[in-house]
Amino acid sequence: MKIIFLDIDGVMVTSRHMLQSKKYFGHEFDPACVRSLQEILERTEAKIVVSSSWREGRTLKQLQSIFEINGIKNVVGMTPIIEGAIRGKEIKEYLNQILNIGLEVDRFVIIDDEEEMGELDDHLVETSFETGITRAVADKVIHFLV
Repeated sequence: MKIIFLDIDGVMVTSRHMLQSKKYFGHEFDPACVRSLQEILERTEAKIVVSSSWREGRTLKQLQSIFEINGIKNVVGMTPIIEGAIRGKEIKEYLNQILNIGLEVDRFVIIDDEEEMGELDDHLVETSFETGITRAVADKVIHFLV
């Protein structure tokens, strides 16, 4: 299995889109980022695990619904919330949990606008809050996963 650990703010929700959209409601992803993510998913057959702070106070079903409204259906999980931990530690814990139930992860990548992932820094493809997933970011992610 291939996994994309996905942040939302600065990855799918961008300042560029918020400024351009006069009717931004908070759950609307930047359409350019959606197209880039859809291409990544089509070319890699990866699954999405949400690592964003958006998972706080939401169920997996609620997150899946937000993504589906935006045209994305590959959300299969969310990382655990570990108080005071960096995101990389939460991702590592998720990987340990799925290994313990017998699932194998062939490759994984982290798409995030935060640059600190601890020992998982080598798996990070960084975005900017202004533009999110660009064509260049998509190319890096695809290269990483294939």
